[in-house]
Amino acid sequence: MNVDMSKRQDLFETMPIMKAIMIMSLPMVLSSLVTILYNLSDTFFVATLNDSLQTAAVTLSAPILLSFNIVNNLFGVGSSSLMSRMLGIKKFDIVKKVSNICFYCCVGCGGVIFSLLFIFFEHEFLVILGVDLQTMAATQEYMFWTVKLGATPAILNVVMAYLVRSEGASLQASIGTMSGCFLNIILDPFFVLPQYLNMGVAGAGMATFISNCIACLYFIVFIMLKRKQTFIDISLLSFHWDWKIIKEIFVVGIPAAIQNLLSVISMTVLNHFTVFYGVDAVSAMGISHKIVMIPLQVVLGVLSRNYAAYKL
Repeated sequence: MNVDMSKRQDLFETMPIMKAIMIMSLPMVLSSLVTILYNLSDTFFVATLNDSLQTAAVTLSAPILLSFNIVNNLFGVGSSSLMSRMLGIKKFDIVKKVSNICFYCCVGCGGVIFSLLFIFFEHEFLVILGVDLQTMAATQEYMFWTVKLGATPAILNVVMAYLVRSEGASLQASIGTMSGCFLNIILDPFFVLPQYLNMGVAGAGMATFISNCIACLYFIVFIMLKRKQTFIDISLLSFHWDWKIIKEIFVVGIPAAIQNLLSVISMTVLNHFTVFYGVDAVSAMGISHKIVMIPLQVVLGVLSRNYAAYKL
């Protein structure tokens, strides 16, 4: 396959290191912020209903949604780093294998580890998250769309941005990632507010699910249209498990994933402490915590990019 990589060679081969890192860091930061921005948008419009139970449901769901970033970083950061290294030494066949393995591992993690486990062990997950009888129904409504149905598109939305960015297409990656965020902001009021569909917290979850699906569709169409100019391969026929590639992905991906794992644990513990003070306290804590998470995710995005660049 004849692929013209000349427009991207400057980024990987001749551009000053700090400049290249800055160019690549911004999209990484945006990817790190995606889950927070989705959840922040849902929280804002649900909060306008003046129903603490529904606002608390979004807050209590946040840890499991943020845990999607564990998979995003494990495979997204790990794969994009490995793909960039292989592009640099012209091993294009390995680049295709890495992208293919990454894509289907994320499909499996989203569909099996999150969606199926949550379906079969929903009550246990809700207890871990700090959900009680008061907030049970609203949390289940929200997580039906965001986890049971939405785990796979939520993960793929971010990971495909990593894959596209690994070849130097940072602008296209940012467009796909942020288009989903903006679409979620647009859809939320129509699904949530009483003057429109009046679905409440369930509508916020549905808006998030649709937005992630549209963002995934953008990346799939982009990859298909550029199939003669990209080494990214998402064809099921090409899938072949390779432990050596998985090991190389994990070398970079695991440290990045641990960063998010610690955030998930701290948020879950915080929810458990706060739930004793009632749903009003949970709602208030959730709103303030999301604001705090924005600068934290910016820092994590830059650190992940620099660590991946270091491994190059």
